[in-house]
Amino acid sequence: MKTGFFQYSVFQRDRGKNLEYIANALRGQSFDLLVLPELFTCGYSFDAVRPVAPFAEVLDDSPTVRTLQGLASSCGGVITGTIPENCSGLLYNTALLVGSSGLIGVQRKIHLPDYEKQFFAAGNKISAFDIGRAKIGMMSCFDSWFPAFGACLKQDGAQILCNSASFGGAVTPMILPIRALENQVFVVSCNRIGTEDFHGVPETFCGKSRIISPDGRILASAEGEEKRTFVEIDLDEIRHPAFGSLICKDFAAEHGKYKIRL
Repeated sequence: MKTGFFQYSVFQRDRGKNLEYIANALRGQSFDLLVLPELFTCGYSFDAVRPVAPFAEVLDDSPTVRTLQGLASSCGGVITGTIPENCSGLLYNTALLVGSSGLIGVQRKIHLPDYEKQFFAAGNKISAFDIGRAKIGMMSCFDSWFPAFGACLKQDGAQILCNSASFGGAVTPMILPIRALENQVFVVSCNRIGTEDFHGVPETFCGKSRIISPDGRILASAEGEEKRTFVEIDLDEIRHPAFGSLICKDFAAEHGKYKIRL
């Protein structure tokens, strides 16, 4: 299964320019799954709710969903990343999963840093989504810091966890291999790069996107540069992880000893 990420410097408050940039980067590509950064249509830095609102989309009539649907049709796979969503007047930081038929599923960010609580409401549901070749779970940046989030997705059948992110620190890249190993799933993380102004202070996003095996091995990575990369992953590895089987022959049975419900 050809899986990858597109790490780039998101254009702040310019949905059209971001969608055009992504479309140009994917022209002529083929893949099964691609992960984009968090808030890839608008950037991350806002001073108040009002500047966020114009970028919040009603998903039944979303220009981003339509664009990603067209890209998915031409590239042959599915695409995920997060955008601001407007649902009945509430704003969410929402991960989309889009294929050639349109919107497959959404995952609203549940764990909001204090900064995001100024703009967004928290989601309250965790689900994985079947794309035919695999079952996909979506996390948004800070969600990945909480083991129960990944465990819920695992229990819902997820084989690949997609983490769309906007971070500048060193912690998240250390956490993600643990999420892969403890759940025996692949993790595809796409962070962004570039700098935005936060109340007069420049903040830099560090990149470090990763594709990680169920054994916690880094299969592909980026540093602080723009990068579009794909690797072939074998989903059978989830059932026969080389490292995990040294410890326990049946990780699924161990997970089955408890049930996590949100």
